[in-house]
Amino acid sequence: YNPTACVIATEQKMAARPSKKVVDLVAREIFGHAPQLNIRTGNSKLRKPMTGAYLARYYPEPIEKAARTVDPSYTSFQEGRRLEKLKQLRIRGKGPPKKGAGKRQQKKR
Repeated sequence: YNPTACVIATEQKMAARPSKKVVDLVAREIFGHAPQLNIRTGNSKLRKPMTGAYLARYYPEPIEKAARTVDPSYTSFQEGRRLEKLKQLRIRGKGPPKKGAGKRQQKKR
């Protein structure tokens, strides 16, 4: 029986089989996995592709602001239609009241 040979054989076995922690650590570094913490991390949400660029393309920026910097009298089709409708309503007496002349102001008097 040789005690040093026994220790050397044990060390070689330990070196041949790394611990689970070491394997997990190396696997995380190689494959980019998150550690298993048994808690909710929100990782499934982070793995999903971002949708911001798609939404920005679907809802483009309105050109009214940029067009008014070039031409202050610019009105879009919808804005022109809204102004025309307001004009017609005011002619019939159905338009919005002037500022400070609504129902609530009349109650106070």
